This record gives sequence, C-alpha cells and structure tokens, in this order.
Amino acid sequence: MTASESTTLGTDRTTRPDDGAPRRPGWEPWGLAGILVSAAFLYVWGIAGNGWANAYYSAAVQAGQNDPAAFFFGSSDWGNSITVDKPPLSLWIMGLSVRLFGLNTWALLLPQAAMTVASILLIHRLARRHLPPSAALLSAAVFACTPITVLLARYNNPDPLMVLLMLAALYAGIRATESGRTRFLYLAACILALGFLAKQLQAFLVLPAIALAFCFYAQKAWRARVVSLFLAGLVLAVGSLAWPLAVDLTPPGSRPYVGGSASNSMLELTVGYNGINRVLQHEDDPSVALIPQELRSVETDAGLFRLFNSNYGQEIGWLLLPALLACVAIMVKVLRGRYSRNKSIFAVAAVTWMITTYLMLSFMGNSFHSYYTASLAAPLALCLGLGAELLTSPRQSRLSRIAIAASVVSSCIFAQAMWRLSAAYPQVLGTGVLLLGLLAGALLSVPAPGKWVHRAAAWLAIGTLMVGPAFCSTIALATPQEGSNPLSGGLSRNPNTLSRFLSGVKNGDPAWASGLAIGVTPSPVLASYLRNASGQCTWAAATYPGQTAARFQLEIGRPVMPLGGFAATDPSPTLAQFKDWVQAGRLCHLVEQPEQLKVPGNSAELRAIHEWVAETFRAEKIDGVTVYNLTR
Repeated sequence: MTASESTTLGTDRTTRPDDGAPRRPGWEPWGLAGILVSAAFLYVWGIAGNGWANAYYSAAVQAGQNDPAAFFFGSSDWGNSITVDKPPLSLWIMGLSVRLFGLNTWALLLPQAAMTVASILLIHRLARRHLPPSAALLSAAVFACTPITVLLARYNNPDPLMVLLMLAALYAGIRATESGRTRFLYLAACILALGFLAKQLQAFLVLPAIALAFCFYAQKAWRARVVSLFLAGLVLAVGSLAWPLAVDLTPPGSRPYVGGSASNSMLELTVGYNGINRVLQHEDDPSVALIPQELRSVETDAGLFRLFNSNYGQEIGWLLLPALLACVAIMVKVLRGRYSRNKSIFAVAAVTWMITTYLMLSFMGNSFHSYYTASLAAPLALCLGLGAELLTSPRQSRLSRIAIAASVVSSCIFAQAMWRLSAAYPQVLGTGVLLLGLLAGALLSVPAPGKWVHRAAAWLAIGTLMVGPAFCSTIALATPQEGSNPLSGGLSRNPNTLSRFLSGVKNGDPAWASGLAIGVTPSPVLASYLRNASGQCTWAAATYPGQTAARFQLEIGRPVMPLGGFAATDPSPTLAQFKDWVQAGRLCHLVEQPEQLKVPGNSAELRAIHEWVAETFRAEKIDGVTVYNLTR
C-alpha cells in the first residue's frame, strides 16, 4: 500500500492487515445508519400512491395466493391459462408478504424497499473492505439516491431482487478470489442461479466481473482456475435450468402456457424473448410499441451516448460520466501496480461489471426499457467510491491535478445538461451547482496550500454532482407510477421523448398504448357484473392485453384470462382451446377492447376467437362496454 493511499481522506493511518482498509472510526456507523434510515424513509414515503404499480405482476401475486400451481408457475391468473413473461422468484417473495399482510400496495411494495436497503448495505460492505470510510459511505449514498434505484425501490418489478442477488454473487466471487476457496465461487454460482429466477439472463451481467477477477487473481495454478470456473459454471447451469426444465417437462395440458414464448417453452422464452430478442434489433417486437413513433422512425438510438439522452439520462446519466472517467483512472492504477492484490481484485471486478453493463445497455436493441438502467446503478456506485478515493488523495502530480480538474469540469458540464432536460428542475439551482463545481475544479487544478483545502475542494466537487440525482429522486416521491414502464424525473422538454409519450399514455392517449402499458380498469358497474358471474366458471371473463386483464382480475377478485398474454401477441389460447373451455362452462364472458383490436401484430388466435365469439354470441353493453355472455 502506497503512502498516498495510507493518508487518503485523513483516516487511513491505521489499517487492517487483511485488505488494507482502515479501521472503523466512531462516526462511520452513524453515517451508514443515516444513509440506511433516510433511504428506507424515502422508499416508503407515499408508496400507497402507486396503487397496484405494475398490475401485471400484482395480479400474478394474487393468482399465486389462490392456487399452488399458479404460485409455482407464475401464472397471471389462477385458472392457469398463461404465465407472466418472467420467472417467478420475485413473485414468490411478494407472495409471502401478501400471505402475511393481505393483498394491498404496502404488502406488494415493502419487500422491494427492503431489498433495496439490503443492497445499499451490501454495497457499503463491499466497498468498505477496500476503501476508506468516506469513500465507502459515498458508494452507498450514490446507489441509494440514484433515480432509477429510488424509482424501483417503490415498484414491484423484479429488478430490486435481481440487483441484490448480483451484489451478493459479486461479494462471494471476490471472497473466492481473495481466499482461493472455491466454495465461495460455487456460492456465487448458486446466488446467480437465483438471480436467473428473478430476471433470467440480465442477472448474468455481473458474471464477467466474477470470472475475470478469479481468472487473473486467484492464487491457484491456471489449470485449477479453469477447472474451478468450469465446475462453477456447471453449478450455475444446473441451478438456473432446474425450474425452466421443470416447467418444460410438465405436460402442456397440465400447466399454463409460457407467456412471451412462441412455442410454449420456458427455455425458448429465456433464449428468445428475454434473450437474443432483447439484444438484437427487432422492429416487430411487441415491446417496441411502447417507444414513441418519432424515435422508431430512425433505425435505433443505440450507441455510446444512448444512456445520456433525454429518454434515459434522468434515470442514470447524472453520474455516468464521472463513473466512466473513474473507470479509466482505476485501471491505470491497477496496471501500474498501485493497488494491493485484494484491492486490485475489487477494482477489476467493479470496473468490469460497470463496463460490461454500460456497453450492453448502450448497444442492445430497441426492446429497451428505461428501467433496465437499474442494473448499472450498483457498479456505478462502486466505481465512484474508488474514484472518490483517488480524487481526495492530497498527493497529486501536476499531470494528475490537470486530469482531475478536467474530469470534474466535464462532469459538471454534463450534469448541467441533465439539469436542462426538464422544466421540473429549477435552473437557478442547476446554475448554482454548476458554478460551485467549476470552482471546485479550479481549486483542484493547482497545488493546495494544505491537505484540508484539497479535500474540501474534492468533496465540494462530489457534493455538487450529487445534488442532481438527489433532486431528481425526490420527484419520484410526488409522482405516482403505474404500468409497464415507470419513469424517473420530470417531464422532458423535448416533445419526442419517452417521458412525453408516457405522459400521454397515462391520460389515455393513444388509447391502445394506454391499454398495453397501463391497462383499462373496469367501471364499478362492469366490475360488479363480472364479479357476480356464475360460480361454475373457472374464469369470470377473458380480455386483453395483459395489463387490462390484470386490472380486471384485481378489481373483481376472480380469475380473468389474458387473451394473447402480455401484449396480446402470444398464441394462447388457441381457438380450439377457447371453444372447449366455453362449451365446458369454464369461461363466462369476453370483454371487448376495441382500441386494442386496431393494433397490428395481435395474435392470429385472438382475432379468430373474436370472430367466432361475435358470430356465435350476442353482444350486450355493460356501462358502455361491449361484453359477450358466453354462458348463453
């Protein structure tokens, strides 16, 4: 450990022999407690305003409470017609909460907040083993107040669970590399297998970081390293594929259709819909319909600057440039041998995770949701902790001072661009923050008369950069979120952006997109009519798309079949199946969604079912909605 490292932040004079991190000062637990308590408070403040949040998943949790098979398979309804388009681990956790506290917003969303707080604690633990107290606390604070983190801590998407499991796997992988004990590597594989059950292949974005660190730094012969990685890969493969194979090996007649797949296969869903189709360009993918037409008129917005643009910048872009610059500085330190072995392991793992995720999100296809940036928040926080240690080190060469000052100034300018994305951000505050950041950069460019001056300037720079994401995160507290694509920050000034499009969708414009992204809620009259349908029916009604069926089901408390799955594009059920269920008296009503029928790409089976029902049954109007009574 170098002299400059041992004096960083003025707290490194006494170190622990195992990893070079300083002993805990008395104020550190209070700082960590403050971050955790503040984050927990923010994550639950006004959380009831999100209602059912993503009703598609809330309805699946409801289904699991009513039927064990629906719980195991992740069915959207407890008639078990079709599953949601993700594995069910996140649904299982929410389901346990609902079993304890009943089906309500708090029971659904509190586990998400708790998992995010656990991730903050784990980030601090990871960073603290190798960084000074202030830098480790900064990593925790950065993750805690990143807008996409705050948004999803208050939402029922599976991302909070995925991020927690990725962090736990990285922690185990780093321990395996440091100690050479392969049992930690196998533990990391088991944890990532659970991550796969949360969000399939997206959880594997941390895998290159674990493998690369172990490959280069494990104190084993090369052959032993390769064998260990191979065996860990087998553990990961077996653990990940156990549940999908259990689904696929169950006879189709004894389980729900696999939502999102074209061939009723969980393996096909993994490789196709949730795999290759997300990475490559697929203009005919149903989820592309959630992207504004103005953006789809160009081939793609993929590229190195995608995450800075007005669609995704408010989610993750505030601190993205300083994190990328920190990656460069960190790798220079690693290559020059300025870090201890254990610290190099941590640094290489953090940078590899950061760059892998950044490149994947930047260049993946147009089946891209803004909340995918949640997978970048954790590595970004770890890299900024390492960068803060470099920034605050008082012993800098002239070249280092120039590079640091240039990085601070450019980061402040990029942050100012984020401040200008929306009228929700007060420009006076943004300008003031910019001026303070430029002042900090100027102070860092010249030799400081004392160490405290340098550290004060460094923390002034860090503080000014933190204001933007913190302010953006507060907007989520006052903005109810619902549907398939929650969004951080304020309404964009640019009319051709995702936030403008989703703002219209929330107001029902266009109606088909509102039905697809948020869903249609039945009126009290219609809900009462469907709720009182014959008790002999398995499904009180069938409708489409998935979000609308979910809202109907949550409202009436009876199974509602989502024809065509989430986007009404799946070949489920077939016309023959539908006829059999109707003739067996298992399906009471079909509720028509005329705006959704206008969308190109609807399932051919859905169109055939509608034609048969319209020809066979009499339509009636229930509170202005066309309903077919299939029992007559």
